[in-house]
Parts: sequence; C-alpha cells; structure tokens
Amino acid sequence: MSYDEIAGVVGRSPAAVRQLATRARAHIAAGAPRVRVDSDQHHKAVAAFTRAATEGDLAALIKVLDPAVVLTSDGGGKVTAARRPVHGPDRVARFLIGIANQLSPLERVIPLVVNGGPGFAVVTPTGTRLICALTVHNGLITRVDFVVSPDKLPDLADRLG
Repeated sequence: MSYDEIAGVVGRSPAAVRQLATRARAHIAAGAPRVRVDSDQHHKAVAAFTRAATEGDLAALIKVLDPAVVLTSDGGGKVTAARRPVHGPDRVARFLIGIANQLSPLERVIPLVVNGGPGFAVVTPTGTRLICALTVHNGLITRVDFVVSPDKLPDLADRLG
C-alpha cells in the first residue's frame, strides 16, 4: 500500500505515516530490545535518572545511562528541539542537565506511564511543557524520547496538586 492509502486507513497524514515507517525500520535495524522489565527495575532506574538530572549530578546520571543511550526530541517544527539524535551517556547527560537547569520554580516533574513504559511530564500551571518516554534495559536507560511539540502534548496542568 502507498503511504497515502495507509494514511487514510489509520487517520494520519502521509508524512506522519512515512515518519512512523522510518522509525519502525530504524528500530528493527538497531535491534532494540523489546523485553518487559519488571516494574521495580523500572522504578529504580527512573528514580535514579530523575534524581540525578534534577540535582545536576552528571556522574550519577551517566551511571544510570546505557553506554549506547540515544536521546531524541520532537518539536513538531513549532518549538526548539534537538534536530538530530544525541548519542552516548556523556552527551545525553549534559543535554538532560541543561534541560533540568531551565526548569522554573513553577514547573513540576510528574512521573507517568508513557506508551506503556516509564516516563514523566514537565507541567506548568498553564499546561504541559514536555513528555518524556524512557526505555529501560538491564537496569539502565537505553532511550530518552522527548515530545515538546505543543500540538502533541496533553494538558496535564490539573496534576500539579
């Protein structure tokens, strides 16, 4: 089927379907693990990740990142995002600490399930700033995927409590 035909069936644009196909091919080529990790292992890795990133502890953050970690971000062409994937624990850790340093006192990091796995949102009183999905394998974060496009973010401001 053509991308146009698939787009009509799944209710997405042809460009979105092409992007999904590209990501799927890359995922298969990379041999990324598709294993279930127990929730305790997820919780420990995500807690260590969040603590290190928000405290600006570079060494601790690097320890929780897999040597082949990759960070991606999707700005939807509307907001600033990394144009290319960020590779490696040192670069990813520095990128994450840079983001954490930009948090205002009114913003909160809220843990949540993203696409069935661990993640978090950064929420302000006026809405959601970003959503992050984390992939955990063998107790380490192997992928960090940010969505910062305003068109793709749900409003989670009511969770600030």
